[in-house]
Amino acid sequence: MDADQPETFNDRLSQWIASQGFWFQLRYSMSGGGGWSVALFHILRMAARVLVVLLLIAIGFAFYLNKRVDSGAFKEGLRDRFAAATSASDAEIAGFQRVQGKAKIRRIGAEGTSTSFFQTLEAGNLSFDMGFFDGLSGDWNAGIIEGNWIDAHVKAGANSSEEAQSAAESLFKRRRNFDVLGMVFTKARITWGFDERVGGIEDSKMVANRVSEGWRFNFTGGTFTQNWIRDFEIDELVMLCTPSELIVEKGNLVVGDGRVVLKDVRIEGGELPEISGRVIMQNVPIDRLVSGKVGERVAGSISGELEFSGSTNSTEGIAMDGTITLGERDMIQIRNDFPLLEALDVVDVFNSYKRVAFTKGGFNIKTGGGEMLVSGVSLEAKELMTLQGRVKVRFPTREEAARAIGENANSMIGSMVRDQEEAKKQKDMSLRRAAEARRKELEKGDGEDSAEKTQFFAGLATKREEKSVKQAAAQRALGMLIFEGGFRMTIPGDAFERSRILRERHPIDQATGRIGIDVVLRGTLPELTLSQAEELLRDGGTSR
Repeated sequence: MDADQPETFNDRLSQWIASQGFWFQLRYSMSGGGGWSVALFHILRMAARVLVVLLLIAIGFAFYLNKRVDSGAFKEGLRDRFAAATSASDAEIAGFQRVQGKAKIRRIGAEGTSTSFFQTLEAGNLSFDMGFFDGLSGDWNAGIIEGNWIDAHVKAGANSSEEAQSAAESLFKRRRNFDVLGMVFTKARITWGFDERVGGIEDSKMVANRVSEGWRFNFTGGTFTQNWIRDFEIDELVMLCTPSELIVEKGNLVVGDGRVVLKDVRIEGGELPEISGRVIMQNVPIDRLVSGKVGERVAGSISGELEFSGSTNSTEGIAMDGTITLGERDMIQIRNDFPLLEALDVVDVFNSYKRVAFTKGGFNIKTGGGEMLVSGVSLEAKELMTLQGRVKVRFPTREEAARAIGENANSMIGSMVRDQEEAKKQKDMSLRRAAEARRKELEKGDGEDSAEKTQFFAGLATKREEKSVKQAAAQRALGMLIFEGGFRMTIPGDAFERSRILRERHPIDQATGRIGIDVVLRGTLPELTLSQAEELLRDGGTSR
């Protein structure tokens, strides 16, 4: 027998044994077919094979985890999860990617339903925690969501208690598949209410944290608007939002050289949220409280305290009731843009009415249901003038507006209305241009947005522009406010020395030595005191 034949046989035997599998090789080695060294060799060789296989599986799984976020299925699933969590009717996510353990979203938006807490919601440039396995199964703790901006129009209430409960659940319920501990946005725009009585927070930094009761929101910078409080700068605004109520823990606003404090303000949740609390004003500029032509004719500052009442989800809206006073540094200055003051400045050669500055007194104010009642007026402008009386200010009815325009086409009212219509056209054109520019910006995107996504976000932008148009229209309507009421005005006893008729018609009160005039306030702002002014000018030229 050739010496090489045993070696060839052994090699073939070893190859055959190796092909029989690990357990056969182990039994063969332990039965005497090989020693412990042979058994150990087989064990190590098989272990190495197993490790290679496991390593290949791990690499493949890691590659899958890393690339799954780029798949359309994952992004659609994330969008559907977001829509379900917020009870949205439709939602979109654009520009999603995962970078170094962080999820990045360029833009996200949603439209609300009857069971969501918002009507529209949109945010941009978001970042939050995302591990390898997050979004695949199990818990996902996203930590703090950070973003550049957020724009949300939240509901003022609900149509039923069931809808209110569902809306609260969409905001407060914690979800294991996507849990958020807080949110930070550099610029936040949060609005609420109806178009003609909208309130909101603009361009404010928002920090929101989950607490045991619900959410605590902290706003700094930007502006706050509600009722006649329009665009007041936010010093600090802290609100605790729970399923049952919203509590303003701190509410410090700045307006010019004055300050406004929201005190003990809370809104009870439900389908008709009821508000309570107080607003304390100190040296607040009047031109920031009144708008349009009224603001151009009245200046100065006031102080006082008003109480909140009413509901955010009612036709009457939020009402305020309280007392306004003239403090140490306060003053109400009325310019002679009012016809009666202009006429007095002509017929009275001893006194000037170009600017009447009231430095003492106060009045009561009550707002609600689209009306404002100013009563208990008692103001003094040193020796020049005193005022006592009341006036109600309201929006005109459709019939009154149409009649005023038709009957006064060539008058101050007609001119004012035409100016308002022209301003409306210019405003609408500006909004349309802004919406078109926004649409083109959205169409550019980052090269990956579909036509459906572009259309969705452009639709949200259009809705915001439409809301801005309605709000602008509501502000323009302030120029057509109807005044009803009157004042008892007193002026110095020598005011009508130049006119016998005026002295006879307005005799001096012997007890005070002053002349009293009943001032009737009725109609729109341009009409106020116009007829009395014409009468004074006509009779003021009569000789002594």
